Amino acid sequence: MRVYYDRGICLQDGIKEIVMDPHGQTQGSIVSHAHMDHLSRGALMTPETLAVMKVRLGGGAGKPLRIGGSEKYGGFEVKFHDAGHTFGSAMVEVGDALYTGDFNPEGGLTCGVAVPRPCKTLIVESTYGRPQFSLPPKKEVEKDVLSWAESQLATRSVAFGAIEFGKAQELVALLNTIKVEPVVSDRMADIADIYVAHGHRLNYRRLSEMTKEEKKEARAYVVSRNWLGAGAPQEFSFFRENGGSRAYVSGWCGVFDFTRGGELDAQFPLTDHADFDDLLDFVAACKPRQVYTVGSSPQELAREITSRLKIKAESLQQRRRRKDEVGH
Repeated sequence: MRVYYDRGICLQDGIKEIVMDPHGQTQGSIVSHAHMDHLSRGALMTPETLAVMKVRLGGGAGKPLRIGGSEKYGGFEVKFHDAGHTFGSAMVEVGDALYTGDFNPEGGLTCGVAVPRPCKTLIVESTYGRPQFSLPPKKEVEKDVLSWAESQLATRSVAFGAIEFGKAQELVALLNTIKVEPVVSDRMADIADIYVAHGHRLNYRRLSEMTKEEKKEARAYVVSRNWLGAGAPQEFSFFRENGGSRAYVSGWCGVFDFTRGGELDAQFPLTDHADFDDLLDFVAACKPRQVYTVGSSPQELAREITSRLKIKAESLQQRRRRKDEVGH
């Protein structure tokens, strides 16, 4: 089986070929989850990802395959496994190859847990693929988030900045554990409604439903990161005027200080990705013969895998289809 990169992760065996997480709608494609840098119409994906896609892309078709299910697709036997990244996220097993997509062995409140699987070829995401990208345990960060929220809510409102799909709904679930019903942007609520339809018990209010009097009360909000500063839309301007506290929630908060600009009061390194140590542990547990890395630090992670684990590894972005191979 050949593995290469051509506007997506391509697997080829003779005339059989599939493309995973392509950049745009592609025939015979597979989508691992519903973040926009992975999402496209018309692909094989989990039912949850398909439902989220219809909201985020304004419609579109796709072929559903549940987590734990398998199907003959593009000539290959394809299986989906929990990725632990977001609601509906899947690792993709194709023959003796495994593609993790974005994944997290710590899992989350609104998704499963990524479990290593033996394979000959492993294609692994490398978002936190550098040794300095070592983050604190997720449970510890969650406790810090809740402790800060409770202390602030005693006197004022709090707003957490997060991406609209995945982290936002995870924060809703986390705040629900301390009996806090957060207010979320309508866009986030549209996606959270899908979680509820699939059996998740999330309690939240839509921002558009809030009265003027309710907006003066101490409440928790979950909104987009850019709503926390001076560029907040008019519908959320009341929060800044009322002197609420603002926090950014992202794994990158464990690497960079986002509070220096003065628009944030706190930051929390809560991630839905595997950090560097998780990546190495996962690779070792899968016991592959060959590893290909893909993401934001692919070359660095490949070097570390080769050096530390003595497993052949290289960046998939360096394995692109040559012109003389097109059509063969």
